[in-house]
Amino acid sequence: MANKIIIENEESKLTEEVKPKEKSKLTGVFQKAADFDFFISREMMMKQIPFALFIVVLLLIHIWNAHNTEKIIRKTDKLNREIKELRSEYISILSDLMSESKQSSVAKKLDTLGIKELTAPPFKIISSGN
Repeated sequence: MANKIIIENEESKLTEEVKPKEKSKLTGVFQKAADFDFFISREMMMKQIPFALFIVVLLLIHIWNAHNTEKIIRKTDKLNREIKELRSEYISILSDLMSESKQSSVAKKLDTLGIKELTAPPFKIISSGN
């Protein structure tokens, strides 16, 4: 009985050794990629054309979006510079207006026209016609 078991084990070892291991599909793909051994048929290429066109369209959209974003950023920077210039111009004009509207500067301008500043306070005229 012991002999039968040993014989069966030897036969199973022989059958195992004879069978070569099958390569998986993934290993085959990596091997082809490493060897640059691609078999690309015309039909396979024709199947991939819609996908390639889709990728090209996505790339064009991406490039357009990047250019559009750059244009918007440039325009925003230009408008920010213009806002700063206008703000400084506003402040200088407001300062000039404040200095020109002082009583002393108004009196000097009116003095050239012959109008003099009042020295007495204004008084109220009351009519007694009722």
